[in-house]
Amino acid sequence: MTASTSVKAPMNTRLLVYIVLQALCLMYFLLSAGTFNSLGMVIPSMVEEFGMSWAQAGFGFTLLGTACGIISLAPAFTIRKLGVGRTLLTGTVILFAGFGLLYASTGVGTYYLGTTLLGVGYCFCGTVPAVHVLSSTFKRRSTVLGIYFTIGNLGAVAGPMLYYGSQSAGMGWRSYWLMFAIASVVIGGFSTLVASRLRLGSTDDGPAAADARTEWTVRAALSTPQFWVVVFAYTACLAINTTTHGFAYQHLLEHAIAQDRASQLISLSALVCAIGSALAGVVGEKTSPRALVMFSLGCLGVSAATLAVADGPLMLILWMVTFGGGLGFSYVSTVMLLQEYFGRRASLELYSIMMAVSTSAALGPALGGAIKDQTGSFSGVFFGLAAVSAVLFCAVAVLRKPAARAQIRAPLDEAFQ
Repeated sequence: MTASTSVKAPMNTRLLVYIVLQALCLMYFLLSAGTFNSLGMVIPSMVEEFGMSWAQAGFGFTLLGTACGIISLAPAFTIRKLGVGRTLLTGTVILFAGFGLLYASTGVGTYYLGTTLLGVGYCFCGTVPAVHVLSSTFKRRSTVLGIYFTIGNLGAVAGPMLYYGSQSAGMGWRSYWLMFAIASVVIGGFSTLVASRLRLGSTDDGPAAADARTEWTVRAALSTPQFWVVVFAYTACLAINTTTHGFAYQHLLEHAIAQDRASQLISLSALVCAIGSALAGVVGEKTSPRALVMFSLGCLGVSAATLAVADGPLMLILWMVTFGGGLGFSYVSTVMLLQEYFGRRASLELYSIMMAVSTSAALGPALGGAIKDQTGSFSGVFFGLAAVSAVLFCAVAVLRKPAARAQIRAPLDEAFQ
């Protein structure tokens, strides 16, 4: 990281800011490894032990995504009212409870409650507080967000391999959840401690000042079609992400892919995702975020179509590269496009609203599980997701920056101040 990523707020030391960055990255690493990216690996064992249908198993994934989205406005409120540290502490307690419930799970009910709590904890400890802190603290936002998503996404590499390794060592699936329960306390406590000492400075300086001076409020941004196109683009990316991670492992096994190779492909796609986030962070300093969003949607659409087929090594490699690359670019590109269009003054609330609306992506795993039960295959839902991605690609392609206009502060804006 160069000197140009120096802190904006003079009351923070450079060392403190970088420690906070490391803590947030570690937390995202934990979340990536232990929630969306490895639950699909553990589900087959839980299905076998509890006698669940695949629709029931997929619904647990749906609850995870739904809780993460619906509660997204809550951390925006607590950050404004209580600060980042207390927000992270709340999330840490909830994460511990969620992982603990999965460890002690005795059936479908505790499985559902555990995944729901993980979704809530993810929301309080994940991207909502991190994007706000990093965007408010560093000048080169694209670069630092690329670093955050890169390190965090390495957890998606570690999670599936960690589970496969633990199973190879003779450990049960319950031990896997116990490890994450302990890790959530350690990393969450560290993140809370260092973030509590951080004082966020002004975001209205440097090249982004012009964006901030457009005075976009939450209510005004919600009235523009541009905001909703960005939101639906992110939702499409998330739908492909959650559905793929929910069923890719089982889908590959059903296409005669060995367990170890399936695990390797999923982990390699996560590695490509991490590399993609790093590239997006660097490229994002010079390239239009809209172009990066289009790249994300295009890659993820191709990945969904190729996974539906899963025929031959070349097709699997294409899936791995396009899925990982498209997902990695989507994290950085959607945040940057949102802030480019509407500035950063209301970005915390707008990002939280985007997370809440994207809850609809959680229908993917539930639908996929139902399709599997009815047809015996997951291919249909993957083809459907590819078509949705193509539609959103065209919508973003014709998108233009909304014109600035005078704003009147609304009650919705005041509620978060």
